[in-house]
Amino acid sequence: MLSVYGSGQLWREVGQQAARSRWAEVAAAIAFLWLLGLLGFSFVLLHLEQRTMLPPGTVGLAHGLQTMLGMANAAAPIASPGRWGLSLVGLGAWFCLVAGTHKLVGLVAAVLTSPSNALSPWRSRLLPWGMTLLGLGGLGLTVSLAGGDLESAAIAGRWVGLIRLGRWALAIGIGGAGLALVYRLAPQRWLPGLALWPGVRVALALALGVLGLRHWGLDWLIHQGIAYDRLLILGLNLATLYALILLVPVGAQINLSILRHRGAVHRPWGRPTPPPPPPSFDSFKIKRRE
Repeated sequence: MLSVYGSGQLWREVGQQAARSRWAEVAAAIAFLWLLGLLGFSFVLLHLEQRTMLPPGTVGLAHGLQTMLGMANAAAPIASPGRWGLSLVGLGAWFCLVAGTHKLVGLVAAVLTSPSNALSPWRSRLLPWGMTLLGLGGLGLTVSLAGGDLESAAIAGRWVGLIRLGRWALAIGIGGAGLALVYRLAPQRWLPGLALWPGVRVALALALGVLGLRHWGLDWLIHQGIAYDRLLILGLNLATLYALILLVPVGAQINLSILRHRGAVHRPWGRPTPPPPPPSFDSFKIKRRE
């Protein structure tokens, strides 16, 4: 595995493709649209929680979005907007999320397919809607698993750590399955021999590193006692969202690069494959007789 992921040629091709296709600009647009969608979606969920009983996953998603957007200590609202106001905000948030997902699916499809093999019109219109719905469901399930509270459960202390570790493993598995689904459904035609899981593993490993840095940064900001720290927390979460989006085409390009250089990437650290030996004298004798 180290010989595959440690190939210098593979990572150089990933960097060249990222600069050529302008992944940074597209990821910034996706992050902006998803930030607007998450702001509106969290606004609607937090108001609905005060009126009706929501499923546990939805409540966990609402509080997870509230924490992610730096509003964990926000005071409860005095006045709540009406049903029409919440409907308009929710509809706008939904369209922002779908627009961001449409750009992400198009970015992955551009990496894994040629321009002449682009998405068909019906597929490009319907796929982002389904991906957005599945993404929100997976996000709510992941947040409820990773941030679930085990203190109230009648569980022995030694089992709490194992159950929490199992929840994290299940949440990582859900994230990996969702990313693999994006890689599999984004291109209209699947290339023969194209691997699916190498890019998923790399993207998940780098995403865990990004989330670890975010957790360390949040702890540092909270213990510093800086004034207006919510603005810095919002900026940190936006940078984290941008980095996570940028990892999606990176994983897709790794899958494609492994397919193109399957023989070369098996050499450790990108060392070139040795040339074949020259033909022997006996082969010349055989050809001359023929």
